[in-house]
Amino acid sequence: MLRSNLSELCAEDNIAVLTIDNGPKNLLTEPEFIDRKELLDWLDANPQVGALVITGRGKHFSHGADVSLFGSAEGSGLSEKLENARELLRTIERLPIVTAAAINGGCFGGGLEIAMSCQFRIASPKSRLGLTEVMHGVVPGMGGMEKLSRIVGKEKAIRMILGCEMLSAESALEAGLITKISDEKDSLEETKAFVKDLLEGKSITQIKAVIDTINRGLAGEEDPSKGRFEETLAEVSGR
Repeated sequence: MLRSNLSELCAEDNIAVLTIDNGPKNLLTEPEFIDRKELLDWLDANPQVGALVITGRGKHFSHGADVSLFGSAEGSGLSEKLENARELLRTIERLPIVTAAAINGGCFGGGLEIAMSCQFRIASPKSRLGLTEVMHGVVPGMGGMEKLSRIVGKEKAIRMILGCEMLSAESALEAGLITKISDEKDSLEETKAFVKDLLEGKSITQIKAVIDTINRGLAGEEDPSKGRFEETLAEVSGR
């Protein structure tokens, strides 16, 4: 298990579960909720892991940044902290494994930015989601504006951010912000079952080949699938 002051990471067979754990609302008192290098080192030490599920302890995913810290943030290395957080979320986006956010309760601000770094988002029926930083006089600082526009489109993203909209699970599903609504009021077990179904019967080599190729293609790399078929064929032939 890998623990930090804001989260804990553990493996359940071939699924890793990263839990944000900081009080009833899981506030992000630091933008970087887990050390990026430590996360990558942990994944390297657990090569059987084919999926990462991110969730929040208790009733909420995360209400985002602790707004009481905003007044003292200027001049305290905030830009560097935000860049570290953005790089962490970019790293999660680029992971060559399945990633999914299990969302319960409030998922606001930095919490939603974390959830949007995952490929899939499964929310409990009573979840609420939004980038609400504008009501505090600022804007999303961890890449959430561009992530949201890629997921729901330019028009909806502008309306959500400037209008401080907090979407219900049903509205988030309609907008394409989440993948599905869980049947249970706690979405974690259903999210783990969802990713387990994707992993079932596939080798880690296959999983990484598919996801890494798609990631590289979306980043503009030319011919990112070159050699992938041969790589998986060699694995099958060597069994």
